[in-house]
Amino acid sequence: MLSPVHHLVRFRADCPPPTPLAWGQLAFWDVLRWLPEGDDSPNLYRWLTVPAGTRPEQVPAALRVLMERHQALRSHYFELDGTAVQHVLGEGELRVAVHEATGPDLAAEAQGLGERLRRGATDHTHDLPIRAAVLNRDGAPAAVVLAISHLAVDAWSFRIVLRDLATLLAAGTPADHVLPPRARQPAERARYERSEAGVRREAATLAHWERRLRVVSPTMLEKSPRSLTTGRDWASVDSPAMARALRAVAARTGVTPGTSLVALLGLLLAVRTGEPEAALRLIVATRFAPEDRDYVGAFNQNALLHLRVADEPLEQYLRGAVTTVLAAHRRCEADPRRVEQLVADIAAERGFTPDSYCFFNDVSFHGDRPPRTAGRPDAAGAEHDPAAVTAALPLTRLEQLPRQDPQKGAKLFLSLHRLDETCLITLSLDPAFLGRHRATDLLRDLERLVVLAATDPARRTGEVRRSLAGPGTAPGRPEAPAPPPPSHRSTQQPKGTK
Repeated sequence: MLSPVHHLVRFRADCPPPTPLAWGQLAFWDVLRWLPEGDDSPNLYRWLTVPAGTRPEQVPAALRVLMERHQALRSHYFELDGTAVQHVLGEGELRVAVHEATGPDLAAEAQGLGERLRRGATDHTHDLPIRAAVLNRDGAPAAVVLAISHLAVDAWSFRIVLRDLATLLAAGTPADHVLPPRARQPAERARYERSEAGVRREAATLAHWERRLRVVSPTMLEKSPRSLTTGRDWASVDSPAMARALRAVAARTGVTPGTSLVALLGLLLAVRTGEPEAALRLIVATRFAPEDRDYVGAFNQNALLHLRVADEPLEQYLRGAVTTVLAAHRRCEADPRRVEQLVADIAAERGFTPDSYCFFNDVSFHGDRPPRTAGRPDAAGAEHDPAAVTAALPLTRLEQLPRQDPQKGAKLFLSLHRLDETCLITLSLDPAFLGRHRATDLLRDLERLVVLAATDPARRTGEVRRSLAGPGTAPGRPEAPAPPPPSHRSTQQPKGTK
């Protein structure tokens, strides 16, 4: 690839006074403070193709509208008198590198350009949190690549940014009026959180957490005995059978695939820890209000999910989990520092030290990939036959990943990356949490549970607990076939966090 030329995209827009960070921004600000200096892992990148016939001048015009529309893309973030604040720039320049594609594979070149663009930590005090590049083919724009700090966008926000950019590029003349009405901006959200309505919402969240923290088993909340610098056990599973099974459960029960997956993960953790319950921290994209649906900014909050596991059929367990999951989602909006202080206070009262949790993060969407399949042509047909679900098991790819990076405060961190024709999951596991069980073991057992929920919904959770605890199964109830043993090819973790 030849050395790029550069263009400057000049923007001018509204300029509110500096404002304290909103709750979602503050949560990620505290993550940044934990990372080592110079760490560039919070820089996310995505790319999209440019419609054929787009003139070169349309791309910077579209980027200008994008910058003026979303305050998070033109903000500086820093501490002022001990308070983390955001300062929205009223004017400035975005430097855009323009490269010429040299090979036939545009996607591969865009991916490589994205990897290079995201390198290097973002100076949030002085730099824009966004970087941009254009990939030309024969002098015409073919792809736009964006790298944005996670402090300015979460994964859902990035999807909105790409949607807006695609709409602007498709317009004859890029302008804000071709886009949906502008959503609430981060500075506006921060002011709402300090209003009477925001205070009420926070109080309800803290009350929900307190009720659960006082009764939940400490097993999944107490601090790991291992050092934070110790590496984790990483693995991934790519399973068409799980995708089919989750769709089959949804078709039969109405329980969404994501809810079924997190509930079955909770069941598995209860089995593996020998507890009658599970506690997970869900990473929630808190876009509940209409004015926040298209919010662009770090907006995720943690929800505390407390799942009790009675001896009941799997289908009944999953139906009952829906209400519990929804309640956790509804009560996740609060100052994250107040939440952590509450956890610490109640843990001290109960006699254990917190700060090590089981996380579930659903990022199964991507700006340059079609949305997850909701209504497939075969959604009501043969695909949901139990035999079709188990027949897909030989396609499973279960792999141990060559990673050792630590994760602050995580006994377990499961990320759901895809849920369409396949189910793609990565798992990071603290080796001290489940003893002899590796990350590959946990993913293999999770697949078994998901397949059982689709093929044998009457199987009781107590029977599942006994079968997973040791060899042997109940008479007349054969286990779903186990997936093939893990391959140990060197693979990279899929990108994306909420």
